[in-house]
Amino acid sequence: MKRINIGAFILSGAMLLATSGCTDADFDSKYEDPSKVNQVTISNLMVGVFQKVKDYDVYEYGRFFGFDSQFVGKYAQTFGYSNSGGMYSPGYTPAIDGQWDNLYSALMQYRKMESLYNEENDNQKAQDEAFMLAAKVQLYDFFAATVDIFGDMPFSKACTLPLTNDVNGSYAPYDKAEDIYKTILDELKEIAPRFRSVTTPKNFSTQDFINLGDMKKWERYANSLRLRLAMRVAAQGALQAEGRAAIKEILENPADYPLVEEQENNIFIINQKSGQLNFTAGSGLGDWVTNRLASGAIIDRMLGHGNYDMTGSDPLSGVYIKGEDDPRILLNYNPVTITNRETGEVDEHRYLGTDLTVADELTEYYNSQAQDEVNTANKGFSQITQRGFFWENDKFDMLIMASPEIHFLKAEAYAMGYGVAQDMAKAEEEFKMAVSQSIALYYYYDSIGSGENCRRYDAPTDEEIAAFADAKWNDTAYADQLDAIITQKWLHFGFLVSREAWSDIRRTGYPSGLVFPEVSGTIPNVPNRWRYPSTEVNYNPYYKDIAAKDTYTEKLFWAKYGDTDYSL
Repeated sequence: MKRINIGAFILSGAMLLATSGCTDADFDSKYEDPSKVNQVTISNLMVGVFQKVKDYDVYEYGRFFGFDSQFVGKYAQTFGYSNSGGMYSPGYTPAIDGQWDNLYSALMQYRKMESLYNEENDNQKAQDEAFMLAAKVQLYDFFAATVDIFGDMPFSKACTLPLTNDVNGSYAPYDKAEDIYKTILDELKEIAPRFRSVTTPKNFSTQDFINLGDMKKWERYANSLRLRLAMRVAAQGALQAEGRAAIKEILENPADYPLVEEQENNIFIINQKSGQLNFTAGSGLGDWVTNRLASGAIIDRMLGHGNYDMTGSDPLSGVYIKGEDDPRILLNYNPVTITNRETGEVDEHRYLGTDLTVADELTEYYNSQAQDEVNTANKGFSQITQRGFFWENDKFDMLIMASPEIHFLKAEAYAMGYGVAQDMAKAEEEFKMAVSQSIALYYYYDSIGSGENCRRYDAPTDEEIAAFADAKWNDTAYADQLDAIITQKWLHFGFLVSREAWSDIRRTGYPSGLVFPEVSGTIPNVPNRWRYPSTEVNYNPYYKDIAAKDTYTEKLFWAKYGDTDYSL
């Protein structure tokens, strides 16, 4: 393994770590910490890449206080929020800029890895290749997700400062979003099979806190990420042909391109309660009242019969109809009691849903009383369930990629004929598998949870789940089968993966029936992308090359809908 003396590394290394924001706390105590040892290794730098990326993998404070609930969750309508002039502005802008900063911190560490690796002899490279491959897969996952938010980005020439100490030469031009996507798609094709033959270093399993050294899972992760990105570009845009070719190759050669298709294949970071990797699922939801509001749009699609009254002796009577309504709603949200301020009587005990938000409906019916109840009682209306299957469940893993998503992708490919022959029978099979696995996954984490609100409801049987999935495939409420697929995928993502849900909306225009009213604020409707951080605008001289495209209305190259029109 290539090592360098810390004395020789002190200038460039210090600049690397300082510039990338890598501090002592960035490395778990069980990993070698570059600030505490006298050698810097490729394995340590892989951990550094993982650490910078993990903020957007784990269900933690940074995401739920600012990024998901106050940004992408608004645009995907996976969180509830109030209808106001500023409702499309994020509640906490630094959360967005932080994703940009963390990405380049991770890229800086990867650049240093490349530099060390390129200096090694063949034997050393064979020992260190696994670190390089794993770091690149995780980095590319994060990079593509960040491109989906900003569009064009510095990429191929970015983050050279720690290697050259040339400040003037370190400013990087912007690569086109489609060029970044193409590079990632091409490289993932080459990376995935390498995990079959690569040497497993002795310390790989202890440094790899994602897949714990399981090369088969890394291969599945790389292939599944490639399928996700290929589907993103397959419908329209400059990479349509490349996307469809990748889909065809993957789906028609399952032995050569294994995917994340079963729960045991899921890619995740284990929920840990000690050391620097100390996670609490849902952290940040409780720090600001509006973070935890249920999405009315989701509730309306989970409770399809339209009768939300909960005044009977059975709290769920007339609200949740077993076999008809979505069993995931029982785990996601709390039905609540609302007391009429004037009469003192309980008027409603129900889940609440509207076309836009839960908050709007309560404001309409109860005026200030509803908001007072949220602010003072800190429980409010139809909120994400606390101490349940997800929030404050210390057994809930930090899912990076789960099998239901892959089956939804396959269902869409077969339904639309993207790269493969259109086959509605296969599309139906994959759709039902996706819905069934999603429900099973939710109830699995509920069954092992430690929270007081876990296991309140019996898990549906396999037969009940299958019947529900069949009903959703044949539900005439959907505009077409693509609407059925994307809507159920959107419900699966829910408040857990709002970022992917927003990308699907922009890519397909589904779920149908979502309402995005125009308002009078600075951002009058859902943006198609986010604007670059002020640091880029102020310090990168190449910003001038893309300044004209730095608007909220500029569509991503793969997007079908935009310019405030998300409906079909």
